[in-house]
Amino acid sequence: MICKRIAPAASVSSHVKEYLLLHMIFDRDAPAPVKAYPTNPEEGMTFQIVGNLYAECPELKLFEKRPKTYVFGQPDYRQNFHLTHEFMFVHVRFQPGALFQLSGIPMNELVHQGVDATTIFGKDIDEVDDRLANAPDYATIPEILDAFFLKQILRSKQKSQPFDKIGRLILTSPQRFDLAIMADHACLSIRQFENRFVRQIGITPKYFARICRFYQAYEMKEFNPGLDWLTVALHTGYSDYQHLVKDFKQFAGTAPNTLIEQSTQNPERRLNIATGFRGV
Repeated sequence: MICKRIAPAASVSSHVKEYLLLHMIFDRDAPAPVKAYPTNPEEGMTFQIVGNLYAECPELKLFEKRPKTYVFGQPDYRQNFHLTHEFMFVHVRFQPGALFQLSGIPMNELVHQGVDATTIFGKDIDEVDDRLANAPDYATIPEILDAFFLKQILRSKQKSQPFDKIGRLILTSPQRFDLAIMADHACLSIRQFENRFVRQIGITPKYFARICRFYQAYEMKEFNPGLDWLTVALHTGYSDYQHLVKDFKQFAGTAPNTLIEQSTQNPERRLNIATGFRGV
């Protein structure tokens, strides 16, 4: 079994942030594992190699089986992922805006959507799925994906521009987000800036910054349990604890301590294969 974050090859790192390789096997007599997955700042692809993933969205009262390989846009609600007793996948996290560059699809059309990857990348997906299923070892998997994404990058008609880095800047430092300053630096009006950001990321820059800040707070507490919530709130840019609670209720559907408790029951933690591992 494995739970590992893997950096992509330098040739694709402009578009791919990282790969998450996860392989878990549970006792079939035990309940199938469920993973708490709050709203987070990401877009990407998931290649299911063994088993199936079912996505539950309590707020929308949805429960659906995800395609074998699917592309997903910016999540907008809390999800619970239900896994089969043996499950192996590689989860591809793109750089903000990279999915737009690769697909040409306005990202506002993919907000909180998981669509079959063949509808975007065609039959190339079938070849990649087959190679992943027959990979001789874990180390071969990122090599297969590097080759696939390099091919897509070279084929893409959407070339990288300075504006494309804005999503990464907000992701890294959401506390410093200032809409007027960023629009001015991009030589765009505020409305033009927002419209372009929505097209490339899927949501407004202000909303994206809120999600980034929330997720920073969640990760900080999860991996530093000794910190009190007020310290976490102030360190991540909240004016007070109550504003942090408001975001947790919106993006996780529950109170801060409840989400942390639920996260301790995530499959990779139950199997003790995520020690020292951040951001699963």
